[in-house]
Amino acid sequence: MILILTLCILLALVFYGWKISQDIFAPFVITPLVWAFVLFCFLVFPHNLYPIGEKFAGNLLVWVISFFLSSLVAYQRTSMTSEAAVQVMPNKKVINLYVTLTIILMPIVIVVTIWTAFINDPVNMFRYLRVMNTGVDESIEAPDLGVLNYMVAMAYVTLFFTLLYVKNKWILGTIIFLNLMLAFITMAKTTFLCVILSSLYVLYVKEIIKIRHITYGLLFFVLLSLTLQSLRAASSQDEVVAVDSFDFFILYILTPIPAFEHFALPFSAVHWGENTFRLFYAIFYALGSDIAPVKTILEFVYVPVETNTYTVLYPFYKDFGTFGVFFFSAVYGLFYGYLYKKTITGSKFALIVYAMLLNYIILQFIGDFIFTNLSMEVQHVFFALLPFLKFKYNGQKSRYIDGHV
Repeated sequence: MILILTLCILLALVFYGWKISQDIFAPFVITPLVWAFVLFCFLVFPHNLYPIGEKFAGNLLVWVISFFLSSLVAYQRTSMTSEAAVQVMPNKKVINLYVTLTIILMPIVIVVTIWTAFINDPVNMFRYLRVMNTGVDESIEAPDLGVLNYMVAMAYVTLFFTLLYVKNKWILGTIIFLNLMLAFITMAKTTFLCVILSSLYVLYVKEIIKIRHITYGLLFFVLLSLTLQSLRAASSQDEVVAVDSFDFFILYILTPIPAFEHFALPFSAVHWGENTFRLFYAIFYALGSDIAPVKTILEFVYVPVETNTYTVLYPFYKDFGTFGVFFFSAVYGLFYGYLYKKTITGSKFALIVYAMLLNYIILQFIGDFIFTNLSMEVQHVFFALLPFLKFKYNGQKSRYIDGHV
């Protein structure tokens, strides 16, 4: 009964959010919609997963309602992007530099990574690529690419500047292909989704495509995910190679819910805020602290299907209990509501950032991707902001163009 009531509340929030924005990509629409879909699937489709109850349902309602209200407040209180800011153009020299570096350097990253996997384990190469990216096996290390690792973040941001400002189809096609190949060498489905969905959203905002094209793109992503899973299975030494699409659906969509219900413990962090503020622990550890940052790959549990994803609620609940779920959902909501308002009123900088972070709203039923990978997101924002900076060469400090982005 509690789950049905929760589903009804989520659907009510979806309809109210839609009435306000008429946009499925509004944060106060898509968040309750994603959770309503996942909860509906858990209730309707047959599975043998552990049951869920008041613990998950209660924290989910706290998360969604807090996010909904805070994002709605931020959306309504944030001023529209000024006309001057809408007309701001990014520095073409910086964009050209991004494109040039991406075309020259990313093939090196791709070839070196694939070659490393091939020479170390040619039989299980695809599995090797995935393990090399996750770091779950300390005996398998990614190649030391030095500063090129930071250029990968730049290449991803370059994709959006190219979609917005570059008219040469050959350059656009090359940048898209390189980003897809960068996703391929990680063998990570979420990375592919970030490339595909974020690109489609930018084109949708530009009114080049419609919702149905995004639907086609998501269907393509599902087929691609099944293909990746098959490649990883075939590349392993497991006896079963075929991937059952329904089992795949159960594994990635539904297992995080019972994992949170049965294995997430409030206030169970060893050190204060170690999951939420992992980046700062990593910085202090690099500077000599004795406290190592927590691993980004979480412990595998059985629900009874094996999984290591616990929903976006997990780090905040583990560090600070239900209050943490409430507080950080409000932080997320304010941030997304502000970005969304700036995006739909014409800010290109906000559009790029919102497009990159949109995936994490959709994937919140899997886990938290912002605080956990905050270093990478800071890099993305930096590379997105840099072309919008106005540089002065008379010794004065650089500032934002017209004070707005």
